[in-house]
Formats: sequence, C-alpha cells, structure tokens
Amino acid sequence: MKKKGIECDVCSPTGPDIKIGNIGKYGRISLLYFWFKVSKYFKNKKNDYDIVWLHNPLFITENPFKKCLVTIHSTSQGKIEKRIYPLHLHFYYLFSSIIDSYCIKKINNEILFTVIDPSVKSELVKININGDKIKYIPNGVNTHLFRPKNNKKFLRNKFKIPENNIVILSLGRFNEHKQPLELIRIFSKLSAKINNLTLLMAGTGELLKNSKTLVKDEELNNVRFLGQVHHMDTPNVYACSDYYIMTSKYEGQPLTLLEAMASGLKCIVSEIPNISLITDAADCGITINVENTEYAANDIINYLKSDNKRHSENARNFAVQNHDWEKIADLYLEQFSKV
Repeated sequence: MKKKGIECDVCSPTGPDIKIGNIGKYGRISLLYFWFKVSKYFKNKKNDYDIVWLHNPLFITENPFKKCLVTIHSTSQGKIEKRIYPLHLHFYYLFSSIIDSYCIKKINNEILFTVIDPSVKSELVKININGDKIKYIPNGVNTHLFRPKNNKKFLRNKFKIPENNIVILSLGRFNEHKQPLELIRIFSKLSAKINNLTLLMAGTGELLKNSKTLVKDEELNNVRFLGQVHHMDTPNVYACSDYYIMTSKYEGQPLTLLEAMASGLKCIVSEIPNISLITDAADCGITINVENTEYAANDIINYLKSDNKRHSENARNFAVQNHDWEKIADLYLEQFSKV
C-alpha cells in the first residue's frame, strides 16, 4: 500500500510500526488478549486514521473502529467441517468456532468484509453475515520479487543442494493439517524409484521433530530441513527448486502456493478445492490423493517423467495475470473507498 502512496502503520504482536505484545502459546485465549490490548491501545487514537484494515479480528467487546475493512482469512468453523485436526483437539476448535462467531457477529452490520477464498465467504454466510457485504479478493504476490532466476546452480550451491537433482520444495508449518508425515512417506516411495531427487522442507512447527524422526526411520538421506527461512532468502529457495508440493487437508488460499507459481515452479497439490482449483485453472501441475501414498507416489513419478515444461510458464503467467499484488492492491483500494 505504501507503494501506492498510502501512508500506513502496521500493528501486530511484532510490529513493525506498532508492536502490541506477544500472542504467546495459548491459542484463542492469546488472540483474544491481543485484540483486547489493540482495543485499549487505540481507544483514544481511533480518529488518527482515515480507515483501519483489520485481519481476523476478535473483539469480545465493541469494535472500536467505525471506519474499517475486515478481512477474514479462515474460520474455525471451516476447520471443524473438514475435520483437519486430531480428535483430541475437537473441543478446542469447537470453542474457537463459538468465539469466532461471537466476535464476528459483534462487528457492525454496516462494516464491509473481504475474504481470500470463496469458501470462507460461505462459512461467514452460515453465521448470518450478509453476503452482500462480503467481497472475495484473492491473495496477492509480489511477482517482481518472486520470479524465476537464471542462477539456479549458484543458489543450489548456496543451500548445499546437489546441482543436478530434481528438487521438490515444501514450505509451511509442520502441523496436522499440512500433513508433513504423509509427504515424507510419499517421498520415501518416490526415492525408491527415482535416484536423483531432493526434498526441501522449510518451516517449523509441532510436527518437525516427528518429521525428522520419520526421515531417519525411512533412511532418507535426500531430505533437507531448512528450518525457518529468513524472508530475504525465501525467493531464492523457490528459485532453486523445480517443483512445489502441498499435502494439506485444508487451506484458505495459501500465499506460498502463489509465491511458488510466481517463481515458475510446477505444482503438486492435494485434492482439496481451495488449492486444486488454482492449479487446474493455471494448468500448472497435478493433484494427488494424499490418503493413498502408493497412488500418490505413482502419480508423481509419472508426472516427473512427463513433458511438463510448459507448466512452469503457465504457473508464472497465471500468477502475474491474476495475483500480482499491484492489481490486488487496487481491488482493496476500491473497497477502502466504500467505507
């Protein structure tokens, strides 16, 4: 937005402009506390801004901002419907969905909403949010920053990746709904049939330790755990890869997928509508049935052996034409003008 000439302050638990506490490790309770502190901080400053852009706000009390646009990225209700979590977390997500619904309903009926995926709009309508007040605006990506690069061998040397291997990248949290263990099991079957493969797994999370244990148990020496990649290095991690893989049970509209596409990566994604609709529309990859690792591995092997070079170009073109942040920013500016 600053590139569009909009003066703005970013407020979050880590800043950079306004830093309000730390969310911590207590789930919805921590988020409720964060939004309580936001409300308190801006109580006498709400008129300092022409408009406030709220992302998944959780105000237990009254929304302090009369002129605001609310963007909802995902809902707990959506996660409940798709059962993307272990059974022992069911009551937590049930509690979270009640909290989400209560807080969203407390927002003034005249407030405009945006969602990053059409399925989230359906979830909001189910809790009686007026569909006419909800606008779908897809995620945007910086297609100048995330792009194919010609120095792939140099980048692979930087990250200590074999120059001539086929590199498959996974970037995201190691948690239940991302299914990193299933990804490793599928990759183990791939490695048994194709020698020159490398799997890069970037990110952290509660299943990271289990994932490393599984890699050791499967005796895989071609899996690299990159940990939390610095944002300055992220474009290069995409650029040194050949394929991007997602084995998620549930997603909104993942920014990582759009970044991978903008970087010209061919995509291998699970059969869930939110992401398969994007790759199908772009014609830039395949979908796999993650629940059946044997079938998934065979489908990937056939894909890797196929003539799929055009999928790289298709991915890049689709991201530039439909998700370039310059174009997405204009859509949000249009919504801001209506507030």
